[in-house]
Amino acid sequence: MVRFVFFLLLLPIPLLPAQETVPQAVKLIEARNFDDARDMLGRIVERNDTDGEAHFQLGRILFEHFHDLDAAEEHLERALELADGRADYHFMLGRVYGAIAQDGGVFTGMKYAGKVKSEFLRAVELDPDNRDYRTGLMRYYYRAPAMVGGGVSKAREQAGAILRLDAYEGHLAFAEIATHEKNFQEAETEYKAAIAASPAKPLAYFRLGYVYLGQKRIDESISEFRKYVKYAPDDPNSHDSLGEALLERGNIDEALHSYRKAFALNSRFPSSLYGMALCYDRKGAKAEALEYYQKFLSLDPGGKSAETAQKRVEEIKD
Repeated sequence: MVRFVFFLLLLPIPLLPAQETVPQAVKLIEARNFDDARDMLGRIVERNDTDGEAHFQLGRILFEHFHDLDAAEEHLERALELADGRADYHFMLGRVYGAIAQDGGVFTGMKYAGKVKSEFLRAVELDPDNRDYRTGLMRYYYRAPAMVGGGVSKAREQAGAILRLDAYEGHLAFAEIATHEKNFQEAETEYKAAIAASPAKPLAYFRLGYVYLGQKRIDESISEFRKYVKYAPDDPNSHDSLGEALLERGNIDEALHSYRKAFALNSRFPSSLYGMALCYDRKGAKAEALEYYQKFLSLDPGGKSAETAQKRVEEIKD
């Protein structure tokens, strides 16, 4: 008997599978391993339906990376059943409701509009100093019709609250409302005030550049986008925006240089591929234009410029 027990002690002990946890899934999300993260979170909630954080993270990834709105809604609503006091849960659910409203018809939009407002209001109530939550509520107010609680005056109230929390973000908020209202003079004033508050932050240069570009103030637009590049040199969008303004100015070689910089930072940035195609097209380099139009279409076949790109591909081939 003693020998048998001793023999059993020498046998290898089978290892139990490691328990999967929400922090492990979050690390997968941070590593952009979305499929594995989704699968892991699915197993976690199947094993324990009362894990609110798992439901939240699963709903978030289903919304942000898979656009599975119905499943995201289900998991986020379950998360709030378990933890109604979480502002981030309410805000995320409000974003999902907003996406459902936009994707659906008029009836769906009306049905979900009130839900969006309720969730954003609850998030602000729970965390009134959070600028993201107030910005979401502000955008709801200036976009939604009055019959579902929208209104520019309410949006301005939220912008004022943001301004009291952070001068830069507050001026951006007022500029955003002004741009929506097509009051470009006020938008310009507010963006300049934001820049004065925080000169090294790039977003105001980006947005002001497009205000100028929309008004055909091309040289001023180029100037703002150059500042955008200065303060965000590693962001492909900064070089892409400068390329767009330079191309509008007719500086094709300079524009192509900017688009190439954006492409070097992100070879899967559709806008830069389209911009490079336009530059080559205008230079008469049809082979290069065809190459980049096709690359653009492979990445963004349903984008706003896809129809024009496809037409040029067919024309060049003919």
